[in-house]
Parts: sequence; C-alpha cells; structure tokens
Amino acid sequence: MVSDNVKLVFVILHYKNIDDTLECIKSIKKIHDAYRIVVVDNNSGIVDDDKTLANWADDLIISQENLGYANGNNLGVSLARKKYNPDFVAVINNDTLIFQDDFIDKIINTYKRCQFDALGPKIITNDGDSVNPFPTYRTLGEIDAAIKKSNRLIKIYESKFKRFFLRCYIDFKHIIKKPKHLKNATCYMEDVSLHGCAIVFSKKYLEKYKDCFFKGTFLYHEEEFLEYRRKRDKLKFIYDPSIEIFHKEGSSLNYNYDDNLYKKLIFREKNVLKSLETLKKIIKQNKKI
Repeated sequence: MVSDNVKLVFVILHYKNIDDTLECIKSIKKIHDAYRIVVVDNNSGIVDDDKTLANWADDLIISQENLGYANGNNLGVSLARKKYNPDFVAVINNDTLIFQDDFIDKIINTYKRCQFDALGPKIITNDGDSVNPFPTYRTLGEIDAAIKKSNRLIKIYESKFKRFFLRCYIDFKHIIKKPKHLKNATCYMEDVSLHGCAIVFSKKYLEKYKDCFFKGTFLYHEEEFLEYRRKRDKLKFIYDPSIEIFHKEGSSLNYNYDDNLYKKLIFREKNVLKSLETLKKIIKQNKKI
C-alpha cells in the first residue's frame, strides 16, 4: 500500500556529463512533493563535479570503478531502499527532464488503480527512437540475428576499407529515404517491455528482487533482461501515457567518420554482444535472474 507520506526516490546515474545531470536534477526540484534524489557517479573521476553534485543531490555515491548501467543503478537503488524505504524508485537517465508538477501524484494514482511492478512513462523526444512500449528481442531467433549483426558490424568498423563503403551506403540511404522514427503508444497498456531511460519501480517489485536490474551485464540491452524477468515471473509492467518524461537523446547519427568514433562503435558492439550472448544462455536455461 502507498503510505500517507509518499516517498519517491529518483536514482540518476552520472558519468562525466555534469551539465545534463544538473539540468535533470533541477527539473526534478520543481516538483512539490515528497521525494529524494540519489546520484551515482560511475567513476567519472572529476572532483569538482562531485562537489557540485553533492550540493544538489540528497545523496551522492561515488563509485570507485565504472560499474556500467545496470550495476551503477543497482548501487543507487540499494541505498534508496535501505535509507528511505520508498514506495517507488524512479530510475532515470541523466539526460532526461521531468516537467510535470504532478509527476508523483500521477504515479500514485496509477498504482492505486493497477498495483504495477514497473511503470514506463510516455517518452517525449525532439527526434529519436526513445519510446514506450519499447521493442525488445523476444525470441532466440531474433537474438541470434542481432548477435550476427553485431559481429558483422565489428568486422566492418575494424576495417577502414569496409567502413568507407558502409558510410557511403548510410549517406545514400538517408538521402533516398529518411529514417522512420518509432512513436509512443497513445493509450494505457499492460504486459509490455519498457524503455530503460525512465522506469518507475514500485515497492512491490523492489521487495521481490535483491537487484533492481540484472547484474550480469555492463552496458546495453538491460530492457531485454527486464522483459525476460517480467515474463518468467509474471510481473505487471505497464505503460501510462499520462505520465511523461523528456529524453534529450535523439536517433540522428552524428558521424564525423574519425577513428575515435569507430573505437566507440566497436566498444558498443562488443558490449552488445556480451549482453545478448548472456541473455541467450539465460533464456535457454529458463534461469531466474
């Protein structure tokens, strides 16, 4: 049950981009309700930024190593649970903004109606693929195809010759046909996959699991592990478009075509591979996570 003195804790994972994190926190500060803000510095190593964040957040955790997305957020959620025993924890990206004054009231009212385990809001973007419900890989066939694609991309990114032709193909494709962008659903939905940039977890969910997110990954595809947990454990994940969040991330690719870019892309695809291969093993074993 929701207590009379509702506590919602925002958990924000921070890594080097102080401007985005501060803007996110300041947007939350406009809410007039009972909440706390926990920021996890994922080993940024910038002392002055940590001093600034300590003045804005209720709690600042400075991790001595980069824990990745899932475990960095798990660290923040763990503190939130132990210190505040909240009714809800909202795990949100540092490049998101809250602009609804009644954000918390809406969450409470939705919970009273449907007692959700996790809630996904409508994600507003300027231009991007951040949407709810979020399209996740749901079959071993889809995961295998994604694994093959990542392996193929790594080989392309590692070769200047191959990535030149990929660049030409992408440029030509975007001239001929503009990329399609996904759209949020317009109505309330249940039993759905949720985008990881903003998820509200209820106390009901937090009491079921030691870790909010599956701890066996570093980066990428955290949504698929949550979706697997939802289906296996028959959890109630909902999408409520009356609750909104703004996500600054867009889907437009800002290609400079230099070596640093391709190093980042290789890093991304290698972590995507690790996550997908782990997910494949778990699904095959029907393992509880």
